[in-house]
Amino acid sequence: MEKNECLSAAGLAEAEQRYGRPEVRRFDLGDVGDEERFWEMWRARRAEVVLVIRRAGGRVLLQTKSFYPEGTYRLPTGGVREGEPLLDAVRREMLEETGLEAEIVRFLGVLCYDFRRGGQAQQRASYVFLLDNRTGLPAPCDEAERISGFREVSLPELALVSQQLEQIPGEWAVWGRFRALAHRFVDEVMRET
Repeated sequence: MEKNECLSAAGLAEAEQRYGRPEVRRFDLGDVGDEERFWEMWRARRAEVVLVIRRAGGRVLLQTKSFYPEGTYRLPTGGVREGEPLLDAVRREMLEETGLEAEIVRFLGVLCYDFRRGGQAQQRASYVFLLDNRTGLPAPCDEAERISGFREVSLPELALVSQQLEQIPGEWAVWGRFRALAHRFVDEVMRET
């Protein structure tokens, strides 16, 4: 991705027009690309959508996977396919990750990550969307994702989720610190609204 490529994704203009101008944040992550757990997320994708799924009572849906460290939950995310419009990716990933349909409410943010792998500059992006789904039980449709559970937290609890992700030890440490960025962002942006 070029310097501004994260701001030129397919369907970005339509998403902004329909759901508001997102806040843009840039993160320089240094040499984290050399960490295998981090790189396995980004090897086959250039961008992802982050799904902030608001449930009954204003709670937010989190998920875990069978191979995560025990007790690790996070916001659902999914890769954006090459040339896929962002709103199509949001709808597709919502169904794959949860088996639910949701109404897109707001385009919250674009998180641009600059990092190096083997000394070579890399860039990836997360596109963060707020969605409403107040009913139904989540059940993933893509078994390959190995989603093993869901839980709901209040918006103020997202800061605690961020802290938990940041404190994951060992081979998951870099992944946890990276995943915490989107959670902190959502916590900050949603407090302002």
